[in-house]
Amino acid sequence: MDEAQKRKLIDAAVKASEKAASARATADSLSAARRAAIKSAMDAGVPRQELADALGIARESLYRNIR
Repeated sequence: MDEAQKRKLIDAAVKASEKAASARATADSLSAARRAAIKSAMDAGVPRQELADALGIARESLYRNIR
């Protein structure tokens, strides 16, 4: 392997790592927004089963989603 090939492989690994970090940050932000929306609905008195059905999750999962 020559220096140019090595540099190209390293650059690809760095770029992929940066994209993964960005995707994780986006996912974390979206998860926080989802948690807040679920908690707001629950706090407002939306029936748990109705909320769970709308989200396509088990009712018990609602509580895991707001932690």
